[in-house]
Amino acid sequence: MRDAAVTTAGYQGTPAPNQWFGGPELTTHTLLFGRPIAPREGSLVLRNASGLVVDSLNYGGLVDPWAAEGYQATSGSEQSGCRVPAPGPAGGFGPVAGATNQSAGRLGDGLDTDSNCADFSTQAAATLSTAVAAGATNIKVASVDGFSAGQKIMIDPGANVETAVIATVGTAGATTVGTATVVGATALPVANAIGFRDGQTITIDSGANSETAVVASIRRFGATAITVASPLTHAHAAGAQVSGTGITLTAALARVHDGGAPVADNLPTPGAPNKYNRTGRSR
Repeated sequence: MRDAAVTTAGYQGTPAPNQWFGGPELTTHTLLFGRPIAPREGSLVLRNASGLVVDSLNYGGLVDPWAAEGYQATSGSEQSGCRVPAPGPAGGFGPVAGATNQSAGRLGDGLDTDSNCADFSTQAAATLSTAVAAGATNIKVASVDGFSAGQKIMIDPGANVETAVIATVGTAGATTVGTATVVGATALPVANAIGFRDGQTITIDSGANSETAVVASIRRFGATAITVASPLTHAHAAGAQVSGTGITLTAALARVHDGGAPVADNLPTPGAPNKYNRTGRSR
């Protein structure tokens, strides 16, 4: 069940799935058991011909506790009950504007331990924080979650796709200095703070004016700023680059990739065995 007229959202790749359970967005008004399929969170229930529940899951959140499998007191960072992670907002292949082709899958293919927490994961996915030139061996990304050394990744979709192997994983984020700073300053006005976290190491500026610092705190509302743990040793002009250490690759890239391009460790494989491993990511 899906809206065949929708060709710019949801999974559009090949091979085609052997079953469809819903349209790509809530706006298609696709129904499953009389209810819309929500793009961010919801629940799915599989019944046999007699109407008995064979399997069920919650995705994105604990929407229908009775349909959730696993230990529902699961707690901690980004946890609230036992559920399937929802593909999307954190990565470039999820259900957000201009981004498709991220999916949740079982670890490994077909495994069912009756725990949504243990059985499912999504691909590691992010977006390029800044454009990358041909010949580059380091990329700046909005998130490094799920990426690891030795992992093969894909940068950009379609005809401009390029594969690379990760040498080392650093920290996320890339922005620019908002207003000029002076030697000794600890507050660094920035254009945005997307991807940055307290405690991470960042690089400020380039060439002879380059320096590293550790993020002490981040002001994300109002006048966005990053406070560093120690006073700056250089002055920095407005527009100077501020970035995490990013992901370093084992070989130079052959193509140019624009900022915002998706980065992922695999694509969905509908109708064929998935490629997740027990660490929760693709092989």
